Amino acid sequence: MRNLPRPVVGLTALALAASLGLSACSAKKTAAAASGSSASGNCGTIPTDSPKDPDSVLSSLSSSTRALYNGYPVSVYKSAFADWKPKSGTNKTVGFLISETNNGYQLALESILAGMLKSAGYTVDEVTSSDQVTDQVADFNQMVEQKVAMIVYEPLSSSAFTTAVSTAASAGIPSISLLNSVDSADTVSLGANDWLQGAEMAQYVAKEIGGSGKVLDVHGISGVGIDTATYAGIKAVFAECSGITTDDTIYDQFADSTAKSAVQTYLETHPQKIAAAMTSGAGATGVMEGFQAAGKSVPIIANDSMEDGQLAYWYQNKSSYNGVGITATPPQLATSALSLVNALFKGEGIKVSAVVLNTPLVTDENVAQWYTAGTTTSSTGNAGGPSSLNVLPTAELNELLSNPGS
Repeated sequence: MRNLPRPVVGLTALALAASLGLSACSAKKTAAAASGSSASGNCGTIPTDSPKDPDSVLSSLSSSTRALYNGYPVSVYKSAFADWKPKSGTNKTVGFLISETNNGYQLALESILAGMLKSAGYTVDEVTSSDQVTDQVADFNQMVEQKVAMIVYEPLSSSAFTTAVSTAASAGIPSISLLNSVDSADTVSLGANDWLQGAEMAQYVAKEIGGSGKVLDVHGISGVGIDTATYAGIKAVFAECSGITTDDTIYDQFADSTAKSAVQTYLETHPQKIAAAMTSGAGATGVMEGFQAAGKSVPIIANDSMEDGQLAYWYQNKSSYNGVGITATPPQLATSALSLVNALFKGEGIKVSAVVLNTPLVTDENVAQWYTAGTTTSSTGNAGGPSSLNVLPTAELNELLSNPGS
């Protein structure tokens, strides 16, 4: 498990530098997991919570890779596509079903991944669905009926897709779920471990505020997997901090404009000082703007998607302001998705139903490597991260493939 990259009084001094390779980062995850287990009951520790593994597929992985699955929100199965090979050498159509593009992250992911797939020689059947789950499932099923070779999709509701992905698997069509994990052996979930990301941000925040204060939890959309899992990780850490209280009444629909107005309204009617604000998915810039509009000092904000606006404020004020963030950036998620698509089309198979990306924690120590020159507090994009960042290196992917290099 990743440990904290910024020395804090009373905190284990394991600094994370951007130049560290992924294996070193994974080793720190393992060390942090051990620390959290041995110090159970202490504020600011991450508990060890092994995911359900009914087929014992995680036992064959290295300890550093297994550590990425701590707290994983759904079961990890033997994949239905462990021995999958494409039926046709000519059908290279990839269905790309993305959720409504109402924020910078979505826009970037859509553009980057579609472009990468096309550049790699795939025909992309791209559909931007509405924010209604029934519409998403209908669009997915239509792609199955059209006999695309593979589907890359971004489900709003994980449970709503279990039947759809089973139907696709029965038709010999693999599907790759981005960001939100689906509890099924019939699809491959690809993204960060949201539970662990939430826990790591909460661990940092708990230390920074001295284990005491009111924390404002700004949710995305109720019931969406990324939100549910992120806050489960956050609350697992805060549960050990008797001095921390939270308020979970705000939902911003993953939109900065909604986050701004909701936070401003909340602050104008709740005078108690806010020690920190947590986000899941988009919304960090809107949260920052909400505090400013209400005439309040901006507290430490956990930026769960590394939005450029809040990141610019953080970087420009880092001598007096402290922040924390973590995310699977759009370029990194797209690159990882392409790697998995390529591997499957080569007939390499995938052993597990979940591929977890190793996302680094961002703090004052490495925020400069995430800030993009020229961006301002009104910027609406998302940071791409340092050029050296690789959240799914070949060594980890090969561990998860049935026949790497075949």
